[in-house]
Amino acid sequence: MNSQSALLPASLVTTGWLAQHLGEPDLLVLDASVQMVPTPPHRVPMREAYREAHLPGAVFADLVNDLSDPDSPLAITRPSAHRATTVFGQLGIGPRTRVVAYDCEFGQYAARLWWLLKSAGHDAVAVLDGGLRKWTGEGRAVESGEVEPVPAAFAASPRPGMWADKQQVMAVVRDGVQATLVNAVPELPADTSLLPEEAVRVMSTTIPGSVNVPYPSLAQPGTSMLRASEDRAQFLASVTRGRPAIVYCNSGLNAPLVGFSLLAAGHDEVMVYDGSLEEWLGDPHAPVERRTIPG
Repeated sequence: MNSQSALLPASLVTTGWLAQHLGEPDLLVLDASVQMVPTPPHRVPMREAYREAHLPGAVFADLVNDLSDPDSPLAITRPSAHRATTVFGQLGIGPRTRVVAYDCEFGQYAARLWWLLKSAGHDAVAVLDGGLRKWTGEGRAVESGEVEPVPAAFAASPRPGMWADKQQVMAVVRDGVQATLVNAVPELPADTSLLPEEAVRVMSTTIPGSVNVPYPSLAQPGTSMLRASEDRAQFLASVTRGRPAIVYCNSGLNAPLVGFSLLAAGHDEVMVYDGSLEEWLGDPHAPVERRTIPG
């Protein structure tokens, strides 16, 4: 583990801790906010909202464009090692940089950035619990405009074992390879009249043998904070310990929040299927089942 990670209290830090350490020269705060919209391209980086109000000194990290593979036919897939190294360096992340990621929701986008950095070998990274909403709700200062990062030499040490591909998932479904598939897609609401038809299809479908851990279930209802670790553990109880877990969602954008929580709960081997149902449902030969979530 990178020794710098010892200088972060945990993988999830509080607004109080960040307020005490904000401005330290080796601490970089990144805004990873994304807005979901009902029309294409569906996922929009919130750079304009960032320019209106962001944590003091925070730099914007574009998950949708800069930190995705521009050559992929899928909407959100991780960048190549070379692209990640370049972009992380441009954001100002060096080998001794401590990173705190936040977003405008309850951490699902910050967790994607956390996962990208961890899988690139950078351990000194944490998610801000409560994100921008909790920070502003406490009356803490924000800034407007755009912060120009100071480029650094990012040192990548890729961990491919944090990612799964379609072939690995297929091996679990068809060949009996031992792993737990975890569907992190939100539950289908009772009233689907306002949802696009494709969203209803995705939320009603699962890969055979999967357990359900909808990523919104990990948040405290009515807040932008995650549930306490012991409460999150109850929602993760269906994921078998002692075997690999492969987490997926619609595109791979939100699955890392469940992966993040599984690692925090002590699971040793957790992967994100980066392609998720968008790739799986694009294959007419890939098996699927109707999804049911016990009430």
